Amino acid sequence: MPHSLTNQLTIAEAADRLQVSAVTVRRMIARGELNAYRYGPRLIRIDPADLLALREPVTSLAALRAGDTL
Repeated sequence: MPHSLTNQLTIAEAADRLQVSAVTVRRMIARGELNAYRYGPRLIRIDPADLLALREPVTSLAALRAGDTL
């Protein structure tokens, strides 16, 4: 669990970093794809490390055809 609110992101800030809408971030949280932390009844924050955890390498088509994996 995050240690400090000072480095946590709001849903809007997380959406801005991911270049998606706030609704998309809320859906990702609801589907369990993105961890979020509730502080009280209304305050929701996202750890920046959880955004990094969403990253996946992109494999090129040439690598797939050659049978290479990452």
